[in-house]
Amino acid sequence: ITCIQGQTLSPVIIDIESKSVEVLAKDELNRGVTVLDVSEGYIVGSRSDPVTPPHLVVARVSDQKFVPVFSPTSLADMSWNQLNFLEDGSAGSSIYVGSQENSKLILWPHGGPHACITTSFNQEVAFFALLGYSVLLVNYRGSLGFGEEHVWSLLGNIGDRDVKDCDLARETCLKTHPNLTKVFAYGGSHGGFLALHLAGQYPDQYVKVVARNPGVNLTSKLVSDIPDWNFNEAGLDYAWLAPTPHQISKMYYKSPISNIERIQAPVYLMVGKNDLRVPPSQSYDLFHAMKSLGKQVKLTAYQDNHPLSKPDSVADRLFNTVLFYEDME
Repeated sequence: ITCIQGQTLSPVIIDIESKSVEVLAKDELNRGVTVLDVSEGYIVGSRSDPVTPPHLVVARVSDQKFVPVFSPTSLADMSWNQLNFLEDGSAGSSIYVGSQENSKLILWPHGGPHACITTSFNQEVAFFALLGYSVLLVNYRGSLGFGEEHVWSLLGNIGDRDVKDCDLARETCLKTHPNLTKVFAYGGSHGGFLALHLAGQYPDQYVKVVARNPGVNLTSKLVSDIPDWNFNEAGLDYAWLAPTPHQISKMYYKSPISNIERIQAPVYLMVGKNDLRVPPSQSYDLFHAMKSLGKQVKLTAYQDNHPLSKPDSVADRLFNTVLFYEDME
């Protein structure tokens, strides 16, 4: 099977009889491999990295070393590296993709929040990179792949610890890539939640924000299909009853809406009309609130659901993101 180790997908052998687990990540050629099939003594997989699209690889079960079936082709003039932004190097890590000539950086935290952006190839990242943007993919504390303690550490700390990690990742990246002069925030779901928080908590650092189906106000997001999420991530027990005034207050101050008056950057909200995970009313409320404060905000609503993953939605939101960043709407 395949599992996440750090930020990288790695093949794993599970021996059911001995109940042992072996991660095949020691060999560099095995990193980034997704296992597709095992048959007649061979393992077939797909391997990629941030600048190399998926390609078939094969290994013998006996030696477990994956080699490409055909020579892969990487994106021209693009490179990538992993950047640890916390002192111990284990709890906060990010992936930088781009060219040394780029001056614009998109900071992109994942959703979840208990998920992970891996070193696998991502077409949307490649889209931005080929248009002259560097991309910083952030795995803040609470992400998968770094151990259970790391995951649990975020409960009760959303809107604070994850936001600080993202901005620290930005600082670390700019120190190693001084050519980057403009930073844009970008993300979906909890990634959008973080993009908005970054704009509110660090208003001088981010020039524009694109947030897809973001969580905006935990107190009004209880109509989600996962209402317990709002309680648990805020560090509260879910009792299925209506929240108490104390709980409402705690949820509110962990939400991006609590910092709305500090937001300076123009914000573009992309919304799925059929989203059950984060109700579209979250973005509608923020849109009207920012308008009432005289702030720059725009919104596009799609006939889609939470991921905005229909082909026409993906194409439209990607092009509109670049047009928004480039002042070309």
